[in-house]
Amino acid sequence: MKKVILLNIIIVTIIFLSLEFSLRVFNIITLQGFEKDTFYKNEGVVYHYPNVMRTIMGKKIRTDNNGFRVPLEKINYKNNLQTILILGDSVSFGVGVNEKDSFVGLLRKKINYNLYNSSVAGHRLENYSFLLEKYHNKFQQINEVLIFLCLNDIVSHDGVVQKERFKIASENKSFWNDLRNKSLLIKLNFFLREKSTIFNIVKAVGTQNVKRHFDYINPYYENEIILNKYKNSLKKIIDYSNLNKINTRFVLLPYKHQIKNSCEARYMLPQTKIKDMFQELKYRLFDFSTDFCNKDQGYKLFLNFDPMHLSKDGHKFVSQLILKKGIVN
Repeated sequence: MKKVILLNIIIVTIIFLSLEFSLRVFNIITLQGFEKDTFYKNEGVVYHYPNVMRTIMGKKIRTDNNGFRVPLEKINYKNNLQTILILGDSVSFGVGVNEKDSFVGLLRKKINYNLYNSSVAGHRLENYSFLLEKYHNKFQQINEVLIFLCLNDIVSHDGVVQKERFKIASENKSFWNDLRNKSLLIKLNFFLREKSTIFNIVKAVGTQNVKRHFDYINPYYENEIILNKYKNSLKKIIDYSNLNKINTRFVLLPYKHQIKNSCEARYMLPQTKIKDMFQELKYRLFDFSTDFCNKDQGYKLFLNFDPMHLSKDGHKFVSQLILKKGIVN
C-alpha cells in the first residue's frame, strides 16, 4: 500500500513538473508578482528603487539612478540629446517582456533621443501631473513627454502594487476576499503567483481574468463624478504643459476584452468618454484602439490570459504606430 501511494505521488509530481516546465518553455503564461524591495512610496506616489536588478512578472529588470527602467546592459544618457519623458503604468513599463522588446526599448534603437521611462505598475492619471512637474523641474532638458493612458487610469485608489501588498479594501466584502485577507493565504498567493505558471493559468481561466478586469473597469466610465475628476486631471496636465511649453502627447491603449469582441460599440464606452474629454479640452489624443481592432488576430498583441499587458508582438506594433503616426520622429 505504501509503495502504491509513493508511486502515485511520484507520478503526480512528474506530471506537475512536466506541465510547469512546458508552460514556461513555450511561454504559455507569464509568472506574476514582483520581488520584495522593488518599490517604495513617497508623497503618496510609488517609485522603483534606483540602481537595482529585480524580477517583475518573471522578467529581470534594471533601473538607473532615477529608478527608471533601462536595458540590462549598461546605458549612458547623452547630454547633447533631447529627452523624452515616458509617463505610464505597468503597460508602458513593459511587464512580461524584456526591456529590449518593449516599445520603449525598441524606440531607443530607432530615434535619437534619451528616453526616461518612469512608468510604474499602479500609476494612474492623477499621478501624472505631479510627476510631470517633478521631473520637468529636475531635468531641465525635458521638453517632450509621452503619456500612455490605460483604461484603469480612471481608478483613483491605490494601484495594484500597493493594494496587493496589503489587505483587500474593507468595502469589498465577500467570502473570497475574507479568505484572501488571511495572512497565510496572502503569502501563499504571492508565492504561487511568483513561482508557478500552473497556478497562474488556473487562476486566470477560473476567474475569466480578461473579461473580469474589463467588467470591473467599465462602470467607472458611467459615473459623472469620476469622469469629471478624470477630466480635471487631464486639464491640469495640459495646462502645465502649455504654460511650460512642453510638447505632451497622450496615447490611449485598449483592453484585450475589447479586441477579442471585435471592438463592438457596447464595449467601447471608455474610449468614447475619453475622446469626448479631449475634444472638450481641445487637445489631441492618439487612440490606438482602432488600430488594434483592425489588426488581424489583434488579441495576440497581448500576453496570454492577460487583460491589458502587451506581448512582444504588441510592443513591436505600438512602437511602429508611434513612428508611423509621427508621435515621435
